[in-house]
Amino acid sequence: MAAYQLAQQALAADFAARWAEVLAAVEAREIAGSLTELEAEYTAAIRESAAASRVLSIAFYRLVRALETGRVIGGPDYRPGASLGSLWADFNKATGKRTGTGPHEQLAVDTRNPFPVEDLAHEALRAEEAFRHQVADRVAQHESEHAGQGSAELNDPELIAWEKEFLDSLKTGSTGAGGMLVQDGGRDAIHTALQDDPGAIGYFRKTDASPCYFCALMAGRGAIYKSKRTAAFGAHPHCHCQPIPIFSRRYQLPIENGRFSRMWRDFGGGSLADWRTYYSDKAPG
Repeated sequence: MAAYQLAQQALAADFAARWAEVLAAVEAREIAGSLTELEAEYTAAIRESAAASRVLSIAFYRLVRALETGRVIGGPDYRPGASLGSLWADFNKATGKRTGTGPHEQLAVDTRNPFPVEDLAHEALRAEEAFRHQVADRVAQHESEHAGQGSAELNDPELIAWEKEFLDSLKTGSTGAGGMLVQDGGRDAIHTALQDDPGAIGYFRKTDASPCYFCALMAGRGAIYKSKRTAAFGAHPHCHCQPIPIFSRRYQLPIENGRFSRMWRDFGGGSLADWRTYYSDKAPG
């Protein structure tokens, strides 16, 4: 589980590094004239890492299912004669690390494919919308504010500081939105598969080390069973939470989920804003 979450975070980090390199090559005053090229780089970087996130998630889902049920599920990249050993090998390949191994006896097969077909057009639209909101619209506003300031020397300290603040804000917003889409490549694959796989019971939310108040609240719900179908997993920019599939009633929640659940009970009720204040006061660190 930890290896899976770290690998998903690494994919988001790979995207962030690639996008940071692109932004570093463009000065603030040149961005407005480079939006077409920047959008192409942004969407391509998201697409590449999101595709890897999907492959990783399917390998993880298939491995966890086999470990808990003794049966392997069909779908993308399924290889006839799959064993726990081959499923571990697929997962290791997707993470880029040796995380585990298993026996090579052939597993029983459920031929159903619960994994959604990639909707490349929808994914491209989401990336385009993220770029528009986080880059193009911000650049337009920045250009308008710049025009209102009148002329200034390029080496003016205040102008340099203002441009740096703008670039930092642009990088933070666009990286967070893009990183969310990267990990959604895998999160969506798992969440949809859970609904269409007869062998799945539900999922729980695995947070990172320091989740926000919203993610802590969602994790505190514990297991989400298929009788409580939800429309979406509920991630946000800079979120590294992952849905962990459940195939057996013998599942065990992470310690953190129980702690968040107790915090919610101790909170005693109130608005989401009240919970946010309570959580910020009580959360460690």
